[in-house]
Amino acid sequence: MLLAGATYLGCQKSDTPDIDNYNTYKTELVTADLSGRIVDENQLPVSDATVKSGNASITTDASGTFKLANLSVDKHAGSITVEKAGYFKAVKTIVVTPNKDNTVSLQLIKKTVTGSFSGASGGNITLPTGGRVVFSSNAIVTDGSTTAYTGTVAVSAFFINPEATNFQEIMPGTLRGITTNNEETGLQSFGMMAVELNGTGGEKLQLAKGKTAGITFPIPASLRASAPATIPLWSLDEKTGLWKEEGFATRQGNDYIGEVGHFSYWNCDAPFKVIDFTATIKTQSSGLADAKVVISATGTDSLLSGFSYTNGEGIVSGKIPANRTLTLKVYNKCGTLLHTKNIGPFSDNTDLGVTTVTSTTQQITISGTVVSCSAAAVTNGYVTINVEGIYYRSNLTNGAFGFSFIPCSNAPASATVIAYDIAGNQSGQTVTVPLTGTTVNTGQLVACGNTLTQYINYTINGVSHSIAGLDSLIGYRSLQSQQTLVSGFSGLTTSFDLSFTGEPTAGPSRMNFLYIVDGNTAYRKSGEITVNVTEYVNTTGGFIAGNFTGNVQDTTTANNTVLPITCTFRVKKTN
Repeated sequence: MLLAGATYLGCQKSDTPDIDNYNTYKTELVTADLSGRIVDENQLPVSDATVKSGNASITTDASGTFKLANLSVDKHAGSITVEKAGYFKAVKTIVVTPNKDNTVSLQLIKKTVTGSFSGASGGNITLPTGGRVVFSSNAIVTDGSTTAYTGTVAVSAFFINPEATNFQEIMPGTLRGITTNNEETGLQSFGMMAVELNGTGGEKLQLAKGKTAGITFPIPASLRASAPATIPLWSLDEKTGLWKEEGFATRQGNDYIGEVGHFSYWNCDAPFKVIDFTATIKTQSSGLADAKVVISATGTDSLLSGFSYTNGEGIVSGKIPANRTLTLKVYNKCGTLLHTKNIGPFSDNTDLGVTTVTSTTQQITISGTVVSCSAAAVTNGYVTINVEGIYYRSNLTNGAFGFSFIPCSNAPASATVIAYDIAGNQSGQTVTVPLTGTTVNTGQLVACGNTLTQYINYTINGVSHSIAGLDSLIGYRSLQSQQTLVSGFSGLTTSFDLSFTGEPTAGPSRMNFLYIVDGNTAYRKSGEITVNVTEYVNTTGGFIAGNFTGNVQDTTTANNTVLPITCTFRVKKTN
């Protein structure tokens, strides 16, 4: 997991920061999954956006979610790029927990034309926020070539203000950079800018080699008192997901002015030393999963803040500024502040240990039993519980379940519960259960009446698993690799990723890839496996269904134990 969407806090107020204590940056490749959700400027999900990491690629589903599995990524800078027509290309970078599913989420920036000029004569483009970009004559070429472009150049530009409430969501990359001496540093932004150039046919344009453009960043009002006279300029390296030091800008009044030799994202940042940080957030009984952890600088630097979410064990980790006094806040899934703690300053890598949080609301336990259409106890199934708009899930053991949670309010009136029978491919009706007291019994629920249209059901060494119902399921046909991908994930602890070749029709297909994560255990395909495709509707919204039998390796054991697997699946195609 990462620590903070912004990841780095604090500031460097001197014009010549001490970089002798910075660390030389070294890439450390690990295997991990990256998944998350993409939203637009209205916080609505963005579907059919292309998400890439390295050579892996997938499109977001109708809810804006995605999952890229079994990636080889830099542990210190795992990154994704996101492209969608009408928006600037987005990049987000996190600190990765190896062999786990790591959450990455971001908000896209709407791309609108700010102004235009003649490539032959140059021009001056002013942003509504007060920033400017100045182009000289005959300075534009078609991107990737040396061909001069003398037609009309459309400039799309957006100033990313560190004061904005959504700064952490829209900010590209992470607030970490590599200096000209290849040293890793944290960054405090005094302003960022996205700039994209397009010709009359929509083709991408760029500055010609050896040409520069003037760029002006307005200094946000709350940062003017601490803004140094000169500041390094940084461009975003989309390959690494980190900022790269390239020149400097000079303060003139309430603006920073510099020269740049190409366009992507640019950033005025003061550097500071960072350290590795880990913390474990627990309730009185267990790790607090999916909690939002916010770390902020204190005093005059309180504008600077970052956040992330705990994993299934309550662990959150990443990088924070060294030698700064910070405040840690923990929020539950409801957005309720559970705990505040002053931490730091830390001079070296730090494991904060366990932080125990309490809640003013009482824990509620819901239990009950579930039977199938034939009135037998459901042994392979689960229930979903919705309280105050928050969904929880509890697996069945011999037809019984019990689940404890902390509600958002002191007295939620009711919960809605749905029972699922995976073996019977059925779910029941929504049942409303009054919440009276701290211990509630639903009685006997019936998982019958609704046939599940989408599911991934599999059994490993006799233990059954399922991803269905409210979980995220994706079917996708890669036009480039001619592979079909089937993916699903449930919460932060369970994921399933399968790919197979063959024509987009029913019949036998060769499995190329299988990777399953269940809690702390990860499985990979062992030996050749044939996927028997029983249904393949090759249109968006059509279903892909099939089954297979084979073996998987438990990669978390020392000898990669080989275990038998059987699986049936049916998912809806998203492209």
